Amino acid sequence: MRAEAEQAAGLVEAAGRGDKDALTKLAAFKDRMTDPRFATALLEKLGPQALTTLPVHLSARVRKALDQSPEAARGMRAQNRELLSMLATALAHATTAKEGAPRLGTRFLDELNKRGREETEAPGMGGLTAPGYWALGQILGAGPQEPYSSWFMRTVGRDMIRWDRDYLKEHGVRFLPRDTDVYNLPAPADSQPFQDTDEIGAADPVGALLAAAARGREPAQALLADRDLLTYLMHDRRPQWAMGDHGESLGRAMEAAMSGQDDLSKTLAVMATQIYADDVRPHVSLDEDGKVAFADPSELDDLSGIRDNMGHILGDHADDIAAAFYKNAPRAADGELTSSNEGHYIARFGAADLDLVVLDLAADDGAYNNLLMGEIGHMRRDVDEAIMTGNETMLKNVVTNDARSLGHLMEARKQTLIARGQEADAADAKLMELVETGIGEIPIPGANLVGKVGIEAAKAAYENFVKDGYTSAGKWMLDQAGHGGGHTTRNVAEGAKNEEAIDELVRQMLESSAVAHEHYDHGKLDGRPFVVGDPPRIKPPASMNNDEYDAFLEWMERHTTIPSDFGDAQGMTRVGIGEFTNHMRKPEPPGARHE
Repeated sequence: MRAEAEQAAGLVEAAGRGDKDALTKLAAFKDRMTDPRFATALLEKLGPQALTTLPVHLSARVRKALDQSPEAARGMRAQNRELLSMLATALAHATTAKEGAPRLGTRFLDELNKRGREETEAPGMGGLTAPGYWALGQILGAGPQEPYSSWFMRTVGRDMIRWDRDYLKEHGVRFLPRDTDVYNLPAPADSQPFQDTDEIGAADPVGALLAAAARGREPAQALLADRDLLTYLMHDRRPQWAMGDHGESLGRAMEAAMSGQDDLSKTLAVMATQIYADDVRPHVSLDEDGKVAFADPSELDDLSGIRDNMGHILGDHADDIAAAFYKNAPRAADGELTSSNEGHYIARFGAADLDLVVLDLAADDGAYNNLLMGEIGHMRRDVDEAIMTGNETMLKNVVTNDARSLGHLMEARKQTLIARGQEADAADAKLMELVETGIGEIPIPGANLVGKVGIEAAKAAYENFVKDGYTSAGKWMLDQAGHGGGHTTRNVAEGAKNEEAIDELVRQMLESSAVAHEHYDHGKLDGRPFVVGDPPRIKPPASMNNDEYDAFLEWMERHTTIPSDFGDAQGMTRVGIGEFTNHMRKPEPPGARHE
């Protein structure tokens, strides 16, 4: 093993000097890079200095190739990616503890931290230097989808972020060189660090680190579970993110770390919401007509890349968001960001913080859709379970609290689009479209089995429905509504606004769940056009045509409790809208960050 690792180390060094034959021979060891024993032995032989110097030398060679022709540089970069990718794979496996296998020791990583802060001179570049962590970032950026350990993220990863923070304070925003920037080190491989373009540029080292962390919940949490560092990434680093991917890599790491139902996921989600709200608040004001106005909204767009992910995070915590709006919860103090009840963790979001964050997120179609899908997935689950168990109190609370939450979301969407120069009708269009597809009529798979397997066993269907999060559950419903075959469009009144659309969504869910669980008077069904079978039962609303559906609605008013349950929800949307407006007026909460 040691002899083979020593041979491979020599080939790595030769390939780094441009020896193509060495790279060809090194390919024979590619599959060995995932063996922790081999990977550890290889990196011990190379030493930490190889990780902080080799990419600098490769970049210098690429610069010379670019001076000759783009084609020469393209081929060289492909070879460099092969080399850097193998090193990235070896580093991932050499720093992950596996039973009975060695891994790199703390001495190696301590030395890597030290060398990460030192400068390496690029050969033939007139004294130009690059930091060791810049070089390590190029390796991480070239790596395949290998997961890095929590240990690596806590030791090396957090130190990389601290180095980046120190660098930003001392030197300002770091340039991400493109190939046309002839007096800078170009990308050693074909990394593409810029948002919405495939242009090649040197990898943002922290962006590459976060992209690696995003491959698993535990490493992402290990990297981000520090309020000071998370504040730096979400607040102080905004100008740096604007140079590259606008925070897309940060957003992916945040989603991995914060979307779960565990205590740490929820703690970090609340923490991120507080940090985010503090950035949005100075940009927001309310005019005399109650309309939101933004000051310098482009500054908020510096971190636009996290919006989609943050929408997914909050969508997956839709239950806690509904509770926060119901309680008009204040901002929680550090150490009190979560609570627990009957084995379930609760994220203690502040209501005003949520409205500020959602105001910014709702400007992005993807983020808004994730938030909306999370709300719909959560309401669908709880409405159905309440009707299945006959829990009228739960049902009343669900429909009122979720209608209120949707009121907050809808008003945020409308206000942010209007403030950014769009028409109010555009804000109403998305939810209206969903309601017309009949998304609220989609049943939960297996939830109608209570009569066969009992209530407790049937509850497993609800857990399975949301096992991938409320947002994914809502997206599944949307997919079913769009591809249901024979589904009839539910027409919403022309000119209807989001308030009416929310009412219709609640009605759809109540009706479809009542039918699924036969929560109605069976003695009054004979001869009805919406009835099938013997003994008669009501067909699923999603399969009714419009004439059958109209007759069904008229029958429901007389023979079920659904109209009463629906009445509980009406008006709560408007309550949510009013609360949102008040939160735009209120002063900053205790504990808000000051510059």
